[in-house]
Amino acid sequence: MPVVIAALAFLLPLAGLLLWRHFRPGQTPSGWLVLGAVVAVVLVLGGALSYGLDRSIERGERYVPARQ
Repeated sequence: MPVVIAALAFLLPLAGLLLWRHFRPGQTPSGWLVLGAVVAVVLVLGGALSYGLDRSIERGERYVPARQ
């Protein structure tokens, strides 16, 4: 589920930009659309950082490989 949320957070601002360019060619996108894209990027990067820190091994901790 988090993967779907991250994908939507990335793709929705892109879709909004493409729709804006389709229906209003030659005009700049609204500030809200740009702000939404920035927020989505920050959320995706924050999620990736959180996931990376959550799944990392602490210093000095012994690595135990997976077993079948």
